[in-house]
Amino acid sequence: MTKTWILAMSVVLFAASAGFPSDGPVMELRLPRQKPSEVGPVQDRIYRAAENQARYLLTLVHPWQEDPGLLLMTQSKSGEHWIRPNTGAIEGLAFLYRFGPYDEKAVGLSRRALLERILLPMIRYCVVTHRTGDRATSDGKPWGDAWQSAHWAQMLGHAAWWIWEDLPDDLRHGVRRVVAHEADRIAVATPPHQLRRDTKAEENAWNSQILSVAVLLLPEDPRRPLWQQAFQRWVLSAHLRPADETSQTIVDGRTLAEQFTGANVFDDYTMENHGFVHPDYMTCFSLSLGCSLHYRLTGRPMPEALLHNVSGMYENLKWFALPDGGFVYPNGQDWELFRNPVWHYTHLLMAVYAADADAWSLMASSLDTLEEMQRRHASGRVYGPDESFFASAPTDLFRYLGRSWLVLEAAETIRDAPRPRLGVRRLDSAMVVLNRTPKAAHSLSWGAKIMAMCVPLRLDRVVSPHQSSGIGHIRVEDRKKPLPVSLADVRVENNGESFTADLVVDHGKDQVRAELHVESDADGSLTLSERLVAAADLTTVEVATGLIGVLNNRNWVYEKGKRRITIDEEQVTVPALSGKDFAREGSKRLDLDSVLRIESEGPLDVRYLGATRAERGRATDELYLNYLGGKRSWRRGQTISATKVRISCPAD
Repeated sequence: MTKTWILAMSVVLFAASAGFPSDGPVMELRLPRQKPSEVGPVQDRIYRAAENQARYLLTLVHPWQEDPGLLLMTQSKSGEHWIRPNTGAIEGLAFLYRFGPYDEKAVGLSRRALLERILLPMIRYCVVTHRTGDRATSDGKPWGDAWQSAHWAQMLGHAAWWIWEDLPDDLRHGVRRVVAHEADRIAVATPPHQLRRDTKAEENAWNSQILSVAVLLLPEDPRRPLWQQAFQRWVLSAHLRPADETSQTIVDGRTLAEQFTGANVFDDYTMENHGFVHPDYMTCFSLSLGCSLHYRLTGRPMPEALLHNVSGMYENLKWFALPDGGFVYPNGQDWELFRNPVWHYTHLLMAVYAADADAWSLMASSLDTLEEMQRRHASGRVYGPDESFFASAPTDLFRYLGRSWLVLEAAETIRDAPRPRLGVRRLDSAMVVLNRTPKAAHSLSWGAKIMAMCVPLRLDRVVSPHQSSGIGHIRVEDRKKPLPVSLADVRVENNGESFTADLVVDHGKDQVRAELHVESDADGSLTLSERLVAAADLTTVEVATGLIGVLNNRNWVYEKGKRRITIDEEQVTVPALSGKDFAREGSKRLDLDSVLRIESEGPLDVRYLGATRAERGRATDELYLNYLGGKRSWRRGQTISATKVRISCPAD
C-alpha cells in the first residue's frame, strides 16, 4: 500500500468516525442574471419537452409493496435497471420543481404536490434501501457499492442539491450518507484503463461525477480535498490516449506524463466498446464535462482536465453526424439506433464550455428530432415502444433535459458558425475510413467489424448499420450458422475526396474467399466489387452477399412505414414489419424510394427479406445484391460469383 492510499484511507475513516456527513450548508447555487439572447427560445423548447416527459414518467410511479408510503417507478430490485431509472427520474423531477416556468397543466401536478406526493417519497425509498440505509430492496439486497452505483447516487445528489431548502432533515442526512459513501469508495480506487474491446472511458467519467457532487453537498467536510483531487484524476483518466504517456503538456499544473494512468482512447480519438468502434461511447465525455455546470453555478474555475482530448473526440462525432441528429455507425450499432434526442446534451456542452462553432447547429438537429418524436404521443413520452429497450433511456433523457436548461441558463457566449464536413477522414487506430459527400456518407471498416455502407445524408437515412453491411453471409451444408468472417488482407488508399480499398475476406477457414474492391468517389457514388472463390470443395446452401440493411419502421418520424423498391421496371412495396420476402434474377438496376440507386454492369440475383419485428430499437430489412439459394456444389478454385455495383444517391 502506498503512503498516499494510507493517508486517503485515514481521512475517510476519520470522517466516518467523527460522525460526518456534517450538518453544515451545501455549496451555494447562484444563477447568473444575464445569458445570450439566442438561448431563451431553445430553453423554452427544452423545458416543454421535460414537462411532457415528466407527465409520462409520473404514470409509472407507484407505491412500494413493502411500504406504501414510499414510491418508485420500477420493480424493487437492487440492480442497474431498477435503481438508475428511479434516481434519474428523481433528478429530472427535482429540476422541474426548482427551476423554470413550471406549468402544472402540462405536468399534471402542482409544484407543491410534485414535491410532497412524488419527490420526497421517491427519494426516501432510494435512501433507505442504499447500503447506508436500514432496509433492503425487494430482492433482499440493498443497492450500492456496485459497478455503476456511484453514477446512480450522483443523480440523487444532484436532486438534493437543487431542492435542499425543501428537504426534511432525515433526507438531508440520508442523501449525504449515500453520496459520501459512494464518493469515498471512488476516491481511494485506481482508475482502470483499456483500449481494445472495452474502453473504461465511460466508467471513469461516470465515477468522476460522484466526487464533484460530494463537494457540492459537503463543502465543509474534511474529505473535500481528497474528493477534489480524486475528481481531477478520474476525469483526466477517462480520456487519456497512448500519446499522453510521454506528453509534457501541462494540465492542471502537472505534465500529462506525470498524471498518466493508462489509455482509454486511441490516438485518433476513437474508442472501442462492446468489442467494436462505437461512436456512442465517444460522447461519454459529456458525463464528466457535465460537471462544468457545478463550477459555473458556484463561481469556481473549471479544472483543465474536463476538456482534455474532448475536442478530438468531438471532431470525430462531427464526421459521423447525420441530418436527423443521429450518427453513422461504421462498425454497427448494438444500442438503440434512434438515440438522436439525447445527443442534444453533448452538443450543448460543447457549445457552452468548449465554444465549439459547430455544436449549436448539431444540437438543433437533435432537438428537432426529439420534438418530432414526442409529438407522436399524447402521453408525452419521446421513445416509441419499439425504439428503446434500455430501462434507463427515458429517464436519462429526462434528466439531461433539465441539465441542458441549466447549462443554457448559465451560458456566457454561443458561437454558431457551422462548417460542413466534406471529404475523407481516415482513422487508422479504428481501422475506419469515411468519405462525406454532399449526398451521402461512405464508410468502410476493416478492424473489429468488416463493413461497407453508403448512407444518404438526409432525414430519412434509409440505411441501417447492419454489422454485415457490404459483406453478407454464406451458409454451407451441415452447418446451421453462417461461416465466420475474417480479414486476410487489406490495402486502403485515399486522398482528400475519395478512397479505394482492396480486401481479402475469408468466409470460414479455407472455405470461401471473397476478393473485394471498394471505391468511394467525390461524386457521391460507392462502387462495390466482389469475387467469391471456393477455397475447397464444398456445398453451399445459401450465398447471400452484398448486403444493404434497409430501415423500415412503422412509426419513426422520418419514415413512411413502408419501402418502395423498383427492380428494373417492376415496383414492389414492402410494408414495415410485414416479413415480405421476394427474389429476382438477372436484374441490373434497383431503386430504393428514389433515395438509393444501385446499378450493375452484369445481371444480379437479388433477394429482399422484410423484417417481422424490431431488434435493437429498429426494424431492419435485408437487401442482398448477390443471392444464390439452395444446395450448390463447388470445386476448389471455382468462381462462385462475380459482381460489381455502383450505389449512389440521386438528386431530389
